[in-house]
Amino acid sequence: MTRLVIASFALVLSTAGFAAEDAPAPSKTVGWRTDGTGSYPRATPPRTWAVDKNVVWRTKMPDWSNATPVIVGDKLLVCSEPGMLLCVGLTDGKVLWQKENSYQDVVLSPAQKQQLEAEEKLADAILAKVRLAEMESAAVRKKLAAHPDSKEELQKKLDELKTQTEGFKLKLKDYPLAGKFHQPHKDGTGGFSSPTPTTDGKNVYVIFGNGLAACYDLDGNRKWIQNVEHSTAPYGHGSSPLLVGNKLLVHFADLVALDVKDGSESWRTKLSPNHGTPIHTRIGNVDVAIHPNGLLVRVSDGVVLADKLGSSGPNSPLLHDGIVYFVRNDARAVKLPADLTAKPDPIWKGRLTGSGYWFSSPVYHEGLIYGLSAMGILNVVDAGTGKVVYEQRLAFGSGQVYPSIAVAGGLLFISSDEGITLVLEPGREYKEVAKNTLEKFRSTPVFQGKRMYIRGREYLYCIGE
Repeated sequence: MTRLVIASFALVLSTAGFAAEDAPAPSKTVGWRTDGTGSYPRATPPRTWAVDKNVVWRTKMPDWSNATPVIVGDKLLVCSEPGMLLCVGLTDGKVLWQKENSYQDVVLSPAQKQQLEAEEKLADAILAKVRLAEMESAAVRKKLAAHPDSKEELQKKLDELKTQTEGFKLKLKDYPLAGKFHQPHKDGTGGFSSPTPTTDGKNVYVIFGNGLAACYDLDGNRKWIQNVEHSTAPYGHGSSPLLVGNKLLVHFADLVALDVKDGSESWRTKLSPNHGTPIHTRIGNVDVAIHPNGLLVRVSDGVVLADKLGSSGPNSPLLHDGIVYFVRNDARAVKLPADLTAKPDPIWKGRLTGSGYWFSSPVYHEGLIYGLSAMGILNVVDAGTGKVVYEQRLAFGSGQVYPSIAVAGGLLFISSDEGITLVLEPGREYKEVAKNTLEKFRSTPVFQGKRMYIRGREYLYCIGE
């Protein structure tokens, strides 16, 4: 997917072995999949690596995270559970600073503090029931995934727990601050630190699955922190923030725009959340966000300009040459209008192979779209017609595919959560170049120059020859 953005900054590359042309264009915000495309045409990373091969440096992380690393100048921004933002030196992997974010850091007025203390005493019993129901629901969902033959029975139990939880949360409306400031259940797969930070080259913006959003400068000074709201997406929060001009779009329960100046709410649109991250483009002179649920949302005020374009589910839409692609089982392509006097024009829709979830965001390369199901079935689709060129079950063993696909140096990099990465030649036939194994990870690798950066479960890696 291509995210065209308007924030401007200069990237200073002082690291040996990196040229200025390897960096994202100066007019682009850096965040999810670097510039949002997952494509690094000028990078030339190694094709082979292992824990003891072609590792330039590795740095122990405080805890795990699924967030993608973000490169800005000579720094690398990464996250860690439950609410930590770290800044690491690009050259040597040295941790320059790390900042934890919690509800205690949110500034409340004296009246709000007094109200919160009073509400917590009254709401403790309800909150305990909410936590218990959420934990039971998580356990049932895992059973459901492991035992599809018991779907009817387990789904009934899940529906009952959902009804219970919703009933408890209705009671919490009498205690709004206590409900907002209690720590929600943390999913073991999603955690709180799955969202990828974003930066305009001066400040970095980060959100966490417990509803917190914060802004730091690149020296680690926090400018603001806000408790937006709890996420209502199942299995933990995965959508990353989208930075467009002076607004930061976040989607925990509703789609909300925060003012980058102080984190205050600019607008709110009622819209069910998903795990995929919206992408940004312009239609005429209007900034719009393309939402994974198939909507065009005007960034200035949150007005929905078009809907029912398609759905990418838990991954992000893909944009290339004015055409937006929604890639999962039910795949669609829609031509965006030149201006808002016209409507989006559907081009094709098709059915791809691969049941279940499609966590991995797709990538475009030379007229072909590469999409991947969580079970490791690769679908290569002609971008112009929607026809499947080929499909291939990848040799990932028992692993699931969470990382998104990347194209670097003319090669495809596809990883599973077992730490296996396949390097493929793009094209109309399946050609495997290499198969590499590292520690387990669910984040998406990023590339610059001759190096690749991977946020593993335990370590942050710099891979290079």
